[in-house]
Amino acid sequence: MIKKLFSLLLLITNGFCYCQSLDVTPNGLRDSSDNEKTFIVLKIDNMIAKQLYDNAIKYIHKNYKSPEDVIKGKVDGEYLKFNTFKSNFLYVNNSGANILTDAKYTTELNFKDGKVKYEIVSLEIYAQTGGYQVLFTGGVFEGYPIYNKKGKLLREETKKEIEMYFNSEINRIQGALIGKNSKDDW
Repeated sequence: MIKKLFSLLLLITNGFCYCQSLDVTPNGLRDSSDNEKTFIVLKIDNMIAKQLYDNAIKYIHKNYKSPEDVIKGKVDGEYLKFNTFKSNFLYVNNSGANILTDAKYTTELNFKDGKVKYEIVSLEIYAQTGGYQVLFTGGVFEGYPIYNKKGKLLREETKKEIEMYFNSEINRIQGALIGKNSKDDW
């Protein structure tokens, strides 16, 4: 509940809401308005690709301990790929036991004038104690599936938590891209 209130507060204090969002589906993270797409496009008026790219680089430098280590690919003004590790990502309910997980994921950003293509190209969510991973689809003996093999939702809370996390990240990155999260006006 506190996470939900924090995310709502984050949206309000940033002064805009993200219209583009990701949904957790049996096939992975998908654009909420078109589940065929594995990416969303952030429309950012009045900014050229190079400005958006430079703001994304600033975002990484301000938010990661070792920015050069997390950046896995870049083409100046066009493309950026970076890894994120999130400790204590979420709890997964497994027959009444709450399993704490960590997450590793890779984000790709492609830049054009006035827009940025945002995509999570890889995502691993795994129990801190080892063993099983959170799966988008699978059997209960394969890990912690969100959906069963027939597409039935098994872990609604896990689905919501993942969506909330990534949609908050989209909001943060979009704010950084337009320069809204900058605290340079001291």
